[in-house]
Amino acid sequence: MAAAVLIGSPAYAQSAPQAGVAGTAATTVDPVAIQALRSMGNYLKTLNSFELRSKATIETNMENTDLKVSLGLENTYRVQRPNAFFIELRSDRQYRQFYYDGRKFTVNVPRQGFYAAVDAPPTIGDLIDAIYEDYGIALPLSDIFYWADAGTPTEDVRSAVRVGYAKIGGVDTDQFAYRGDELDFQLWIARGSRPLPMKIAIINREDPIHPSFTAELTWNTNTRFAPSTFAFKPPSGASSIQMARLDSQEK
Repeated sequence: MAAAVLIGSPAYAQSAPQAGVAGTAATTVDPVAIQALRSMGNYLKTLNSFELRSKATIETNMENTDLKVSLGLENTYRVQRPNAFFIELRSDRQYRQFYYDGRKFTVNVPRQGFYAAVDAPPTIGDLIDAIYEDYGIALPLSDIFYWADAGTPTEDVRSAVRVGYAKIGGVDTDQFAYRGDELDFQLWIARGSRPLPMKIAIINREDPIHPSFTAELTWNTNTRFAPSTFAFKPPSGASSIQMARLDSQEK
């Protein structure tokens, strides 16, 4: 579910993949690539608070056409695990803010001047599942939260290869390519003792138009936040509306 928000084109790599990789990618599972996933997930689990900024591009089709379009997307995350976050999403089409303080989850739409709030479960992981199942809300890059809670699962990986070296945002990384049942995804993971994902790319093979998402990530893992960071205060003149549940729309 969460990973459907991610993908894209490889960054500059000083070491290109070997000629034989493409032909065997569907069946190759390199233990080095699998261990890279596990190391990344284990490191993310050690982060109690962090700020993350991402710049992304979504490649998809215009509605009811086969015309490809690119959409820009910028996200800011301020996270205090296990029970608080603030996320701001700015795209070419939308501006949204998401607040979670361990008790309430609020979606704020500043341009339209309205917001909606609901009672929330006590942890980030439970919240992400609940808002997707109940309201159809998929938070951008929510894979990061899953990885920070439970590490990075590898049992559904059908193919895994190391592509080579790349420098992302001035950081030395290794680029890896993976295939699951529905998604192809790539990760550029920082070298050294802090194996953070510096770039993520995903393509959805199940969708006939193969929509893609690519995001470069900038991390601050040495930060703390005041409780007010996660507590929503309605702006002057903003109106409260009800968050529509999926089950009510089906009736």
